[in-house]
Amino acid sequence: MSRRCPPDQGEMFQGLVLWAIGNRARILVSGREYMVDIPGRWRLDLHGARPLVPGDYVSLKLEGDLWRMIDLLPRTNEFTRRTPGMKKDQPQVIAANIDRALIVAAAAEPPTPTGLVDRLLVTAELGGITPAIVINKIDLISPDQLTFWEKTYRYAGELFFTSALTGEGISRIVELIADRTILLAGKSGVGKSSIINRIDPTLDLKTARISKATGKGRHITSATELHWIEIGGWVADTPGLRECAPWGMTPENLTDAFPEIRRLADRCKFRDCRHFKEKGCAVREAVGSPELPVSRYKSYLKLLAEVQANRTSRHR
Repeated sequence: MSRRCPPDQGEMFQGLVLWAIGNRARILVSGREYMVDIPGRWRLDLHGARPLVPGDYVSLKLEGDLWRMIDLLPRTNEFTRRTPGMKKDQPQVIAANIDRALIVAAAAEPPTPTGLVDRLLVTAELGGITPAIVINKIDLISPDQLTFWEKTYRYAGELFFTSALTGEGISRIVELIADRTILLAGKSGVGKSSIINRIDPTLDLKTARISKATGKGRHITSATELHWIEIGGWVADTPGLRECAPWGMTPENLTDAFPEIRRLADRCKFRDCRHFKEKGCAVREAVGSPELPVSRYKSYLKLLAEVQANRTSRHR
Protein backbone atom coordinates (compact mmCIF):
# COMPACT_ATOMS: atom_id res chain seq x y z
CA MET A 1 0.00 0.00 0.00
CA SER A 2 1.15 3.55 -0.68
CA ARG A 3 2.77 5.56 2.12
CA ARG A 4 2.16 9.29 2.02
CA CYS A 5 3.26 12.18 4.20
CA PRO A 6 1.08 13.05 7.23
CA PRO A 7 -1.82 15.38 6.35
CA ASP A 8 -1.92 19.06 7.26
CA GLN A 9 -3.17 20.22 10.69
CA GLY A 10 -6.83 21.20 11.01
CA GLU A 11 -8.13 19.17 8.08
CA MET A 12 -10.82 16.49 8.54
CA PHE A 13 -9.91 13.03 7.30
CA GLN A 14 -11.60 9.67 7.03
CA GLY A 15 -9.94 6.62 8.54
CA LEU A 16 -10.53 2.88 8.34
CA VAL A 17 -10.39 0.92 11.60
CA LEU A 18 -8.11 -2.12 11.22
CA TRP A 19 -8.05 -3.28 14.84
CA ALA A 20 -9.48 -2.06 18.13
CA ILE A 21 -9.12 -3.28 21.72
CA GLY A 22 -10.02 -1.43 24.90
CA ASN A 23 -9.38 2.27 24.45
CA ARG A 24 -6.97 1.98 21.50
CA ALA A 25 -7.48 1.46 17.78
CA ARG A 26 -5.17 1.08 14.81
CA ILE A 27 -6.54 3.20 11.99
CA LEU A 28 -5.51 3.67 8.38
CA VAL A 29 -5.46 7.36 7.43
CA SER A 30 -4.16 8.66 4.09
CA GLY A 31 -2.22 5.45 3.44
CA ARG A 32 -0.53 5.31 6.86
CA GLU A 33 -1.40 3.40 10.02
CA TYR A 34 -1.73 5.17 13.38
CA MET A 35 -2.56 4.11 16.93
CA VAL A 36 -5.42 6.33 18.10
CA ASP A 37 -7.19 6.72 21.45
CA ILE A 38 -10.90 5.93 21.44
CA PRO A 39 -12.83 8.77 23.12
CA GLY A 40 -14.06 7.85 26.57
CA ARG A 41 -17.51 9.25 25.86
CA TRP A 42 -17.94 6.67 23.08
CA ARG A 43 -17.21 3.81 25.46
CA LEU A 44 -19.61 5.17 28.10
CA ASP A 45 -22.38 5.77 25.60
CA LEU A 46 -22.28 2.15 24.49
CA HIS A 47 -22.51 0.72 28.03
CA GLY A 48 -19.51 -1.57 27.66
CA ALA A 49 -20.19 -2.71 24.09
CA ARG A 50 -17.35 -2.26 21.62
CA PRO A 51 -17.49 1.30 20.27
CA LEU A 52 -15.25 0.53 17.29
CA VAL A 53 -14.68 -2.62 15.29
CA PRO A 54 -12.60 -3.51 12.23
CA GLY A 55 -14.28 -2.21 9.10
CA ASP A 56 -15.62 0.92 10.77
CA TYR A 57 -14.96 4.32 9.18
CA VAL A 58 -14.30 7.33 11.40
CA SER A 59 -13.65 11.01 10.82
CA LEU A 60 -10.51 12.40 12.47
CA LYS A 61 -8.46 15.57 12.91
CA LEU A 62 -4.74 15.86 13.53
CA GLU A 63 -3.99 17.91 16.64
CA GLY A 64 -0.27 18.33 17.16
CA ASP A 65 1.22 14.86 16.78
CA LEU A 66 -1.98 13.02 17.69
CA TRP A 67 -5.12 12.08 15.82
CA ARG A 68 -8.44 12.83 17.51
CA MET A 69 -11.57 10.91 16.55
CA ILE A 70 -14.48 13.19 15.76
CA ASP A 71 -17.25 10.89 14.60
CA LEU A 72 -18.13 7.29 13.80
CA LEU A 73 -19.60 7.10 10.31
CA PRO A 74 -22.82 5.11 9.75
CA ARG A 75 -22.38 1.37 9.21
CA THR A 76 -23.86 -0.38 6.19
CA ASN A 77 -24.00 -3.69 8.07
CA GLU A 78 -22.66 -5.56 11.10
CA PHE A 79 -21.64 -9.10 12.01
CA THR A 80 -23.07 -9.24 15.55
CA ARG A 81 -23.67 -11.96 18.10
CA ARG A 82 -25.01 -11.89 21.64
CA THR A 83 -22.15 -11.26 24.07
CA PRO A 84 -21.28 -14.68 25.59
CA GLY A 85 -21.74 -15.09 29.34
CA MET A 86 -23.84 -11.96 29.84
CA LYS A 87 -27.00 -12.30 31.92
CA LYS A 88 -28.62 -9.45 30.02
CA ASP A 89 -28.83 -9.30 26.26
CA GLN A 90 -25.97 -7.24 24.88
CA PRO A 91 -24.60 -7.17 21.33
CA GLN A 92 -21.00 -7.95 20.49
CA VAL A 93 -20.20 -6.48 17.08
CA ILE A 94 -17.29 -8.37 15.55
CA ALA A 95 -16.84 -6.39 12.32
CA ALA A 96 -18.72 -3.86 10.19
CA ASN A 97 -19.11 -2.76 6.56
CA ILE A 98 -18.44 -6.25 5.21
CA ASP A 99 -19.09 -7.20 1.57
CA ARG A 100 -19.23 -10.97 2.15
CA ALA A 101 -18.96 -13.27 5.17
CA LEU A 102 -17.19 -16.57 4.60
CA ILE A 103 -18.36 -19.10 7.18
CA VAL A 104 -15.48 -21.54 7.40
CA ALA A 105 -16.02 -25.13 8.55
CA ALA A 106 -13.48 -27.92 8.85
CA ALA A 107 -14.44 -31.18 7.19
CA ALA A 108 -12.08 -32.97 9.61
CA GLU A 109 -9.57 -32.36 12.45
CA PRO A 110 -11.77 -31.21 14.10
CA PRO A 111 -15.02 -31.51 12.14
CA THR A 112 -17.29 -28.49 12.62
CA PRO A 113 -20.81 -29.09 14.00
CA THR A 114 -23.41 -28.07 11.44
CA GLY A 115 -25.32 -26.29 14.20
CA LEU A 116 -22.49 -23.76 14.63
CA VAL A 117 -22.25 -23.24 10.88
CA ASP A 118 -26.01 -22.55 10.79
CA ARG A 119 -25.75 -20.01 13.61
CA LEU A 120 -22.94 -18.14 11.90
CA LEU A 121 -24.92 -18.10 8.65
CA VAL A 122 -27.93 -16.66 10.46
CA THR A 123 -25.71 -14.05 12.15
CA ALA A 124 -24.51 -12.87 8.75
CA GLU A 125 -28.00 -12.84 7.24
CA LEU A 126 -29.51 -10.87 10.14
CA GLY A 127 -26.63 -8.40 9.94
CA GLY A 128 -27.29 -7.64 6.29
CA ILE A 129 -24.24 -9.52 5.00
CA THR A 130 -24.43 -12.11 2.22
CA PRO A 131 -22.74 -15.28 3.50
CA ALA A 132 -20.94 -18.09 1.74
CA ILE A 133 -19.84 -21.44 3.14
CA VAL A 134 -16.24 -22.66 2.95
CA ILE A 135 -15.63 -26.33 3.72
CA ASN A 136 -11.89 -26.58 4.41
CA LYS A 137 -9.54 -29.57 4.85
CA ILE A 138 -11.17 -31.56 2.07
CA ASP A 139 -7.85 -33.38 1.60
CA LEU A 140 -8.72 -35.31 4.79
CA ILE A 141 -12.14 -36.68 3.83
CA SER A 142 -13.70 -39.20 1.46
CA PRO A 143 -15.95 -38.38 -1.52
CA ASP A 144 -18.96 -39.58 0.52
CA GLN A 145 -18.17 -37.10 3.29
CA LEU A 146 -17.84 -34.36 0.70
CA THR A 147 -21.30 -35.25 -0.59
CA PHE A 148 -22.74 -34.80 2.91
CA TRP A 149 -21.58 -31.18 3.05
CA GLU A 150 -22.75 -30.50 -0.49
CA LYS A 151 -26.23 -31.88 0.18
CA THR A 152 -26.55 -30.03 3.49
CA TYR A 153 -25.62 -26.56 2.22
CA ARG A 154 -26.34 -26.55 -1.51
CA TYR A 155 -29.26 -24.15 -1.04
CA ALA A 156 -27.92 -22.23 1.98
CA GLY A 157 -25.53 -20.02 0.05
CA GLU A 158 -22.55 -20.08 -2.29
CA LEU A 159 -20.46 -23.13 -1.41
CA PHE A 160 -16.68 -23.52 -1.64
CA PHE A 161 -14.53 -26.59 -1.00
CA THR A 162 -10.91 -25.88 -0.10
CA SER A 163 -7.71 -27.30 1.26
CA ALA A 164 -5.37 -24.71 2.74
CA LEU A 165 -2.72 -27.46 2.82
CA THR A 166 -2.78 -28.32 -0.90
CA GLY A 167 -4.22 -25.08 -2.24
CA GLU A 168 -7.23 -26.79 -3.80
CA GLY A 169 -10.16 -24.43 -4.24
CA ILE A 170 -8.25 -21.35 -3.05
CA SER A 171 -8.36 -19.69 -6.48
CA ARG A 172 -12.16 -19.39 -6.21
CA ILE A 173 -11.77 -17.63 -2.85
CA VAL A 174 -9.24 -15.25 -4.41
CA GLU A 175 -11.78 -14.27 -7.07
CA LEU A 176 -14.36 -13.55 -4.39
CA ILE A 177 -12.02 -11.38 -2.30
CA ALA A 178 -10.62 -9.09 -5.01
CA ASP A 179 -11.49 -5.44 -4.29
CA ARG A 180 -13.90 -6.38 -1.49
CA THR A 181 -13.92 -6.55 2.31
CA ILE A 182 -14.38 -10.16 3.40
CA LEU A 183 -14.92 -11.62 6.87
CA LEU A 184 -13.81 -15.16 7.76
CA ALA A 185 -15.66 -16.65 10.74
CA GLY A 186 -15.61 -20.11 12.30
CA LYS A 187 -14.42 -22.08 15.30
CA SER A 188 -10.74 -22.45 16.20
CA GLY A 189 -8.76 -24.86 14.08
CA VAL A 190 -10.88 -24.73 10.92
CA GLY A 191 -8.06 -23.06 8.98
CA LYS A 192 -9.14 -19.42 8.62
CA SER A 193 -5.61 -18.01 9.02
CA SER A 194 -4.17 -20.80 6.87
CA ILE A 195 -6.56 -19.90 4.05
CA ILE A 196 -5.52 -16.26 4.28
CA ASN A 197 -1.85 -17.25 4.22
CA ARG A 198 -2.53 -19.24 1.04
CA ILE A 199 -4.16 -16.21 -0.54
CA ASP A 200 -1.34 -13.86 0.48
CA PRO A 201 1.78 -15.65 1.86
CA THR A 202 3.41 -12.32 2.73
CA LEU A 203 1.01 -11.93 5.66
CA ASP A 204 2.38 -15.03 7.41
CA LEU A 205 -0.42 -15.13 10.01
CA LYS A 206 0.17 -17.36 13.01
CA THR A 207 -1.42 -20.80 12.89
CA ALA A 208 -1.42 -23.75 15.28
CA ARG A 209 -1.77 -27.50 15.12
CA ILE A 210 -4.88 -29.17 16.49
CA SER A 211 -4.40 -30.27 20.12
CA LYS A 212 -3.78 -34.04 20.27
CA ALA A 213 -5.14 -34.13 23.81
CA THR A 214 -8.53 -32.54 23.07
CA GLY A 215 -8.87 -32.79 19.30
CA LYS A 216 -9.85 -29.11 19.31
CA GLY A 217 -8.38 -26.05 17.70
CA ARG A 218 -6.34 -23.59 19.74
CA HIS A 219 -6.85 -19.82 19.62
CA ILE A 220 -4.11 -18.01 17.71
CA THR A 221 -5.92 -14.96 16.37
CA SER A 222 -6.63 -12.99 19.57
CA ALA A 223 -8.72 -10.19 18.07
CA THR A 224 -10.47 -9.48 14.80
CA GLU A 225 -8.14 -7.64 12.45
CA LEU A 226 -8.37 -6.33 8.88
CA HIS A 227 -5.51 -7.36 6.59
CA TRP A 228 -4.77 -5.82 3.21
CA ILE A 229 -4.35 -8.47 0.50
CA GLU A 230 -1.84 -7.86 -2.27
CA ILE A 231 -4.37 -8.70 -5.00
CA GLY A 232 -6.51 -5.83 -3.66
CA GLY A 233 -9.13 -6.02 -0.96
CA TRP A 234 -9.40 -6.56 2.78
CA VAL A 235 -9.78 -9.74 4.81
CA ALA A 236 -11.00 -9.75 8.42
CA ASP A 237 -9.50 -12.66 10.34
CA THR A 238 -11.52 -13.40 13.48
CA PRO A 239 -10.77 -15.34 16.68
CA GLY A 240 -12.29 -18.80 16.87
CA LEU A 241 -15.98 -18.68 17.80
CA ARG A 242 -16.99 -21.65 19.93
CA GLU A 243 -20.54 -20.38 20.30
CA CYS A 244 -22.73 -17.89 18.51
CA ALA A 245 -26.14 -16.61 19.50
CA PRO A 246 -27.19 -14.46 16.53
CA TRP A 247 -28.14 -10.94 17.55
CA GLY A 248 -31.48 -9.42 16.60
CA MET A 249 -33.42 -12.64 16.05
CA THR A 250 -37.21 -12.52 16.06
CA PRO A 251 -39.74 -15.19 15.07
CA GLU A 252 -40.57 -12.92 12.14
CA ASN A 253 -37.07 -12.48 10.68
CA LEU A 254 -35.68 -15.94 11.44
CA THR A 255 -37.45 -17.45 8.43
CA ASP A 256 -35.69 -15.02 6.11
CA ALA A 257 -32.31 -15.96 7.62
CA PHE A 258 -32.65 -19.50 6.20
CA PRO A 259 -32.63 -19.22 2.37
CA GLU A 260 -34.17 -22.68 1.94
CA ILE A 261 -37.09 -21.84 4.25
CA ARG A 262 -37.44 -18.38 2.73
CA ARG A 263 -37.99 -19.94 -0.70
CA LEU A 264 -40.46 -22.53 0.56
CA ALA A 265 -42.43 -20.13 2.78
CA ASP A 266 -44.29 -18.64 -0.20
CA ARG A 267 -46.10 -21.96 -0.61
CA CYS A 268 -47.39 -21.97 2.99
CA LYS A 269 -51.11 -21.66 3.61
CA PHE A 270 -50.70 -18.81 6.10
CA ARG A 271 -48.53 -15.72 5.70
CA ASP A 272 -47.52 -15.67 9.37
CA CYS A 273 -46.65 -19.37 9.43
CA ARG A 274 -43.81 -20.22 11.86
CA HIS A 275 -43.21 -23.60 10.17
CA PHE A 276 -43.47 -25.43 13.47
CA LYS A 277 -46.84 -27.14 13.98
CA GLU A 278 -49.09 -25.45 11.45
CA LYS A 279 -51.16 -27.57 9.09
CA GLY A 280 -50.58 -27.05 5.40
CA CYS A 281 -47.03 -25.83 6.01
CA ALA A 282 -44.98 -26.28 2.84
CA VAL A 283 -41.76 -26.01 4.84
CA ARG A 284 -42.60 -28.93 7.12
CA GLU A 285 -43.66 -31.02 4.13
CA ALA A 286 -40.29 -30.40 2.48
CA VAL A 287 -38.17 -31.47 5.48
CA GLY A 288 -35.87 -34.31 4.47
CA SER A 289 -36.06 -33.49 0.78
CA PRO A 290 -33.11 -32.03 -1.16
CA GLU A 291 -34.78 -28.62 -0.75
CA LEU A 292 -34.56 -28.69 3.07
CA PRO A 293 -32.17 -31.08 4.87
CA VAL A 294 -33.27 -32.30 8.29
CA SER A 295 -30.26 -30.75 10.06
CA ARG A 296 -31.04 -27.29 8.67
CA TYR A 297 -34.67 -27.52 9.78
CA LYS A 298 -33.61 -28.68 13.26
CA SER A 299 -31.30 -25.66 13.52
CA TYR A 300 -34.21 -23.40 12.60
CA LEU A 301 -36.43 -24.97 15.28
CA LYS A 302 -33.72 -24.65 17.93
CA LEU A 303 -33.17 -20.97 17.17
CA LEU A 304 -36.93 -20.37 17.06
CA ALA A 305 -37.26 -21.92 20.53
CA GLU A 306 -34.42 -19.73 21.82
CA VAL A 307 -35.90 -16.48 20.57
CA GLN A 308 -39.35 -17.38 21.93
CA ALA A 309 -37.83 -18.23 25.31
CA ASN A 310 -35.97 -14.92 25.36
CA ARG A 311 -39.20 -13.05 24.61
CA THR A 312 -40.94 -14.83 27.48
CA SER A 313 -38.14 -14.06 29.97
CA ARG A 314 -38.10 -10.35 29.04
CA HIS A 315 -41.84 -10.03 29.69
CA ARG A 316 -41.75 -11.58 33.16
